[in-house]
Amino acid sequence: MPRFRAAAVVAAAALLMAGCATGPGLAKTNSPRRTVQAGADATSTDPSTKSSAQPNKPVEPAFAAERLRLVNPCALIEKDVLQTVGTPSKYSSSSYTRCTNYMKDKAGKTLNITMDIGYSVTSTELKNATKQLAGLKSSEQKLTTSCAIAAVTQENPAQAARISVGTGSDGGDACEPARKVLEGAVRKLRGNPQKYNPPKGSPVEVDPCTIVEKSTLAPVLGASPRQLAFGLHQCSWSGQGAEMQIEFKTARIPKDGKFDSKSVEVDLGNGVKGYQALKDGPFPTCELVVVRTKDASDAGEIVEFQLGASKDKELDRCAAVQTFGKAVLPSLPAA
Repeated sequence: MPRFRAAAVVAAAALLMAGCATGPGLAKTNSPRRTVQAGADATSTDPSTKSSAQPNKPVEPAFAAERLRLVNPCALIEKDVLQTVGTPSKYSSSSYTRCTNYMKDKAGKTLNITMDIGYSVTSTELKNATKQLAGLKSSEQKLTTSCAIAAVTQENPAQAARISVGTGSDGGDACEPARKVLEGAVRKLRGNPQKYNPPKGSPVEVDPCTIVEKSTLAPVLGASPRQLAFGLHQCSWSGQGAEMQIEFKTARIPKDGKFDSKSVEVDLGNGVKGYQALKDGPFPTCELVVVRTKDASDAGEIVEFQLGASKDKELDRCAAVQTFGKAVLPSLPAA
């Protein structure tokens, strides 16, 4: 099945903070698409066809998706954790569920650490999760100057808490610090990690797979579309040579509202504006972006709708994605 091309909407400077970074408009609190490429890799992230695990059941209550959606990933790799492997620097975050620190190891060499929660694990990664880390099944992917370790927090669909570490060409073993940091992160995740305090209209707590009715999908995808969750804030459905997708993101909000050079403003009714752009190619796709929150520095949150279909499918993709958006928006928290 053809898949959507990657959509790179990345929150910028507002997410760079000396302490734990927060998503735009998401204040920190201590209360109890990654921007991913929806390509071939995404196709293999649905192990539910092989897994006998109960759907949507975490291996421990602490790892429940509804809890993880509010966890600030930077709070899982606070300085007390990172200082065990080197000298932390500034934190940056490009999504609700990812945090990075470009730091130095104890010898002053490059040590870049990225924390992901709700990370979609491929069926191959799940099969290879034969190690144990912090009491969880884990898999390791090691290259010359990098190491990624995923500790499985849910098996169907498979998700993990994941640390990826990159070193310079003169760096040491990347897996050793990755294990140490991930053990500390899982410990914090089981406790009372810092959480986002969502502003009015924020979609951060919403499960995108639960807010779309089959009747909304049927005109384009047929009566029995295949559903695929990716991470904690993205869901897609496919059928009859087409695909529909919804994703919640943090983003830098352009002054003119245009997220793409081809964007045009559209009226979605009830005073709601969207910005759509048609992307050509072998799987032409229309993308529709709707701003949900925005702060004084133009950092905010968006919902992005995508509707694509094979080139030979007769379909007004942008009209259809507007219908999709209009059907779903009333189910989101009021802005």
